[in-house]
Amino acid sequence: MGTIKERIEQHFNSLSKSQQKVANFILNNPTYIGVHSAAEVGERASTSETTVIRFCYAIGLNGYAQLQKELTMYLFEHNTNSTLGNYVSSKEELFKEQQLCEKVMRQTSYQIIRIAEQIKPEQFQETTKKMHEAKAIYLIGAGASSFAAQWLQFTLNMLRPNVKLVPTETNALIRTVQEVDETALAIVISLHRYYKEPIHITEEFRKRGVYAIAITDTNVAPIHAFANEAFVLQQAELSTIDMMPALMAFLNTLVVGMMSHDAAYYNQQRVKYDDFQNSFIANRWS
Repeated sequence: MGTIKERIEQHFNSLSKSQQKVANFILNNPTYIGVHSAAEVGERASTSETTVIRFCYAIGLNGYAQLQKELTMYLFEHNTNSTLGNYVSSKEELFKEQQLCEKVMRQTSYQIIRIAEQIKPEQFQETTKKMHEAKAIYLIGAGASSFAAQWLQFTLNMLRPNVKLVPTETNALIRTVQEVDETALAIVISLHRYYKEPIHITEEFRKRGVYAIAITDTNVAPIHAFANEAFVLQQAELSTIDMMPALMAFLNTLVVGMMSHDAAYYNQQRVKYDDFQNSFIANRWS
């Protein structure tokens, strides 16, 4: 059946809404379960002790005690206590390597390949076509994800018009939400620990007909409820830091996929950008 995390993800869509609350709480707070009762988990998940017990049965466990046992073993084996903790502990065994640079970069390349193998070609093709055809693209991200969104905006802006980073300041955000319509496309990056702002913004965009593409790291991330399409970049540890190289590689691949739908157009855009940039710099420093 796989790990307890995989078991929860496999059953997630068949759970009741209240049981899904329990599932999300457990996945986001695995260390809490081992030292707290089912009643306390139910209260923290805004449900009840009974719902927690029913959740255990629904995913094929014989009760809450088995859930505690399996989560404890999972945490011991995978060390999922914190993003920074995961990042540091996963690198400790490499610190004494003479070929440290090669080893670390090889690990990163393996991670990128594993994630690439998870991407469905048909989904990738359709999504990048929608990116090409959209009149405007809005990029949404918070926390560490905001840096990835900024890079994507910088890159797309060199190739096409109307690419905007969605602001989080209230006044600017209200104006942005008011201006979007069904001709727009949104790309939202939502990684553990799943900031609320990008999820709420995506929900508002969807109400206005915007096509929303999510990039996340689990099959049960909250953003799934509000996205038309989702690319799940799964890895063993819940470490946003460790995810960044693969995330940036995937974003770069999205850009390449978008360009593949009209290579001549994007090459023309690149030439125009280079010509203007060279002219601007020459004039500025003449």
